[in-house]
Amino acid sequence: MPFPKTRLAFAASLLALLPAALHGQSVEEFVLRSGQRIPAESVKPTASGFTATVVTGAAARKVDFKASEIESTSLREPANLVEARNQIATDKFLGAITALTRIEEELLPYREVPGGWWHRARMLRMDAMASKGDNKAAAALAADKELEGLPGTSVAMLSDFKTIVAPADGPDSKISSLQALAKRSTDPWISARAWLEVGNTNSAHGRMEEAIKAWLRVAVFNPAERDLAVRGTIYAARGMQQIGRPQDGVKLLQDYLADNVASPYAPAIQTETSKLEPKKTDAATPAPETDSEENSN
Repeated sequence: MPFPKTRLAFAASLLALLPAALHGQSVEEFVLRSGQRIPAESVKPTASGFTATVVTGAAARKVDFKASEIESTSLREPANLVEARNQIATDKFLGAITALTRIEEELLPYREVPGGWWHRARMLRMDAMASKGDNKAAAALAADKELEGLPGTSVAMLSDFKTIVAPADGPDSKISSLQALAKRSTDPWISARAWLEVGNTNSAHGRMEEAIKAWLRVAVFNPAERDLAVRGTIYAARGMQQIGRPQDGVKLLQDYLADNVASPYAPAIQTETSKLEPKKTDAATPAPETDSEENSN
């Protein structure tokens, strides 16, 4: 069944209307199980846990605590993780893997902290490796021994992500498990990444129209996950070219760019657009001369 143009128009219009959101919060703090709130800027890792200087009025006191004493955290996404997302979204997988390996090491003291960013760095490295074709190695990063000591939420996320990047036994079973995961996951990034993989799996098995639908679903229904939304948009545009509809792909990219002018992914969108747009002949440039019958005599 051909991919209906009305569906494409609906997806593109929704993509233009839905607002984008930023990863991050305004207040950064550690909340201990005792109920005490500690500003994140004062927290420093130690050999046995963490230490902080808490100021109350004119008094200041030192507080030492372990990861097991932390109830939750509110921490902005590190800038180097944001850049790694950008690299993955623009197919710079090797650079992303190198950067994310370093970021994981920097975040290692916070590995067991609920709400920390270590497990996100690990998932992004798995994502970059799988996108490069190293699915087996990517899945190994979430093996049972790799999850020891992590908070339950981090274990659940990494286990789910392992399902996404692991090599498939067959396309139908893989797609079924991905769709089930996307529906039950409470993490929007993981849900969106599962749908992106539905598209990738369909594409790898020659089901391009179904792949385009899955990729567009990411862009339309998960615009706040900007790194995945732009990947879904780019993949869908490339798919349009493969089924002989490059102009629809160009329109999709143009709509995204019009609604996300300040996006860090704007250069990537512009590059993809130039690849899909037909080459224009400069009218001022004369056509090359050919040998006429008269000159050949």
